[in-house]
Amino acid sequence: MFEILPVNDKRILAFKASGRLTDADYREFLPRLEGLIRQSGQISLYIELEDFQGWEPKAAWDDLRFGVQHDRDFSRIAIVGDGALEHSAVALANLFTHTRMRYFDREEAKAAWDWLEDRTQEKQARHSVQPYRKLLLATDFSLFSEYAAQRAGEIARLYDAQLEVLHIIEEIIFNYADYDPVIPDIPLRDDVLEEQAHERMRKFVDCAGLGQDVRLELQWGNPKWSILSRALEQEVDLIVMGSHGHRGVERLLGSVSDGVLHKAHCDVLIVKS
Repeated sequence: MFEILPVNDKRILAFKASGRLTDADYREFLPRLEGLIRQSGQISLYIELEDFQGWEPKAAWDDLRFGVQHDRDFSRIAIVGDGALEHSAVALANLFTHTRMRYFDREEAKAAWDWLEDRTQEKQARHSVQPYRKLLLATDFSLFSEYAAQRAGEIARLYDAQLEVLHIIEEIIFNYADYDPVIPDIPLRDDVLEEQAHERMRKFVDCAGLGQDVRLELQWGNPKWSILSRALEQEVDLIVMGSHGHRGVERLLGSVSDGVLHKAHCDVLIVKS
């Protein structure tokens, strides 16, 4: 049977379950529980098991069906009991629910109440989101990079954040069937090529209206790993890049933006056209 326990907090419903639960028990109890959910929204449950002997088959189905229908209506569920089987049942139930559920031994009843009423972790989670301080805009001067530059500029101004523009000069690699990739013996790393890249970066920044305080960084190497390395080195909070800025051999290896998105240590904003 179910027995409602008095509680002062309207966001918590407390009840005791004892004996062997029947379909009749659920038909009497569940409408009251659903009414409380409609009245208060998401709630937490304190469930005390006393001489608990499980469910009749129809009651077990009632319990499962209600749990599936209202999975997201519960914030936390604390179950207090005194048996190893009950503890194992809670651990198993945790695999099939989004609700935070914990088991407490009977002598830990106070700890169960403290856990249900605690809002510290939620407050810390909200306060842990800090304003962006350092932004990294990765560009290959494509149209998609221009869209990303506009968004990066907006965010930098909004948070008064430092913005760095990064361009990667890729190594030219030739692939031949049945042979390893070959890097041609051509003096690509000359001052002329780098100066051209710097000039394009300056024009890119001017056209995007990013201002005079933007830092410019030019590197040679693999775009994905260069972006990830630079972001980590500079302790960047946000990487901004276009959605289809890859080209050349990166088309064979996958999108640069997808690679950065899954490997970066910080937030990544992929700007679509």
